[in-house]
This record gives sequence, C-alpha cells and structure tokens, in this order.
Amino acid sequence: MPEMPERLWQPHELFSQDYARRAEEGAARLRNSKVAFVGLARNCAVRLAQNLGLLEQLQDLCGSWSLHVESNDCEDATLDVLHDYCKEKPQATFHYQILGREQHGAEFAGRRTIALAEYRDSCQRWVRACSPDADYVCVIDWDAWGGWNHHGVLNGLGWLVELQGAYGMASASLFQYDFGHGPSWHHYDLWALRGVGQANCYFDTYQNGYGGFGFMWLPPVGSPPVLVSSAFGGMAIYRTDAYLKGTYDGVRDCEHVPFHQSIARVTGQHMYLNPSQRTLMSWMETANAANSLNGV
Repeated sequence: MPEMPERLWQPHELFSQDYARRAEEGAARLRNSKVAFVGLARNCAVRLAQNLGLLEQLQDLCGSWSLHVESNDCEDATLDVLHDYCKEKPQATFHYQILGREQHGAEFAGRRTIALAEYRDSCQRWVRACSPDADYVCVIDWDAWGGWNHHGVLNGLGWLVELQGAYGMASASLFQYDFGHGPSWHHYDLWALRGVGQANCYFDTYQNGYGGFGFMWLPPVGSPPVLVSSAFGGMAIYRTDAYLKGTYDGVRDCEHVPFHQSIARVTGQHMYLNPSQRTLMSWMETANAANSLNGV
C-alpha cells in the first residue's frame, strides 16, 4: 500500500477532542448493544479474510453480534474463507449460490444493480428472520482493499446515537487515482451519494455531469456528519427498525438510492455521511488498480 497523508485517516487537531469523545460514546453504546453485520462478497478472498479479521475489533466491543454474508459464483477462495470463518464463529452464517452470473463491474443501472439489490434484499430478509432484535445493522462490502478505520466507525455510532433524527451513518470512501497530475486520493463512492446537505434530493449528479466535484470532496476527519439524501461508501450503520423498513431496487439506479429514499419516506428521518468513518477501497498497484473494484 502506498503512503497515505495522515490528514485523510486521522482527525484534524481542531476536531480531535470531539472525535475521541464521540468514539468513546460509540464504544460505550456497543457494549450494551446487539449488532447484525451483513454484506456481500464475491471473488475477494484475500480482502474478505483481512476485513473479517479487522471486524473482530468491533465484535469484541459488542454486547452481542451476528453476521451474515451473501456470495455467489466465485472463482477464487472466497467460499473457503467464508466456510472456515463460520465454522470458527457460531454467530456467523453465509449463503452461497451458483447462479451462472457474470460480474458487471463497469456497469451502472441494469444487470449489475438488479443483482446487487437482490443480494442486499437477501441480507435484509436474514436480519428480519434471524436478528430482528438487533439494535443496529452494519452493512459492509467486503472487497475494500484497506478496510476501515476502527475508531472512525465508533465515532459514527456515537454520532448516530446523538442525532436522534438520523436513521443511518454512511462512510467516506477513498481510492487512489491519477487524473493527470500524478496519483492522489479521492472520494470513491459518488454514485450512491445524493443530496449533499439536502434532504429528499435524489438527483443523480454523477451520471448527469454535475458530480465531478465529488472526487475532491473529502471533509476533514473529525468534522460533524453531513446531511445527505443517500450515501454508502462501502460501510453504513443503520438503526435496525429503519433498515427493515427500506426496499432495495436496482432497476433504474444504484440500489442504495431507492433503499434510502424508501426509508426516509416511511420514517421521516435522515441519512448522514460521517467524514470520520473512512473506508479504503483501492490504490494504484497497477495502472488499472483503481478501476478493478468490481463488487459482486
């Protein structure tokens, strides 16, 4: 992994005390909470194993936890990683399918998002059936190259407790790319990001030519969460009651967007993006590394 500027992962001095306090509040809440971790994994065995190991730091803080992973059509050792992990951890399960589906990582709405919505709906149905009493649901994409910052996730939970009108807290995702001036770090998950500073604004700025600013939008670590209409960033924490009210749909848009829109419509609550809750999606190991994160 190349060197990353400290400012992209650690809180600015101006925010450091509040950052630590929120993280402590999040850790305290976890100790008395049940958390359901769910997510998707396909052809990401190495990253999956690394991130499951990283997750243990959070699991150790939980009052109790459960985990479920949806996977399909893998051509690497992802299935073995899931089998071994679930054999070791009785709280963990996975569902594997052979569907004969290709990965369509470069596509927007269509085959890819329809499939993603289907898999995410399966995760939601698992929570409803097996962990409906969870206080929080943490949705994770397991193929992030560098995982997430542990204290940032705790900070996000602390803010979710504080902001009573919030139903979820998304991550600020990072990737390294060369836009013509040498490798640099940028905001990754722009397609799921809608309505920055706006409630109920789901306009697709990214595909309509207005969203290029988002690559440079990296609010400081430690600064307060930003109201958004939708965001994900590879990891999002939801209040379970709100999560179970959402509906995934990938026919015409990124599957996260209709999901968040449906939750807001039913609950009247809001989604936030937490600048402290960082995920590291990819870096430039090869010329095409930043474009090789295909998801499921």
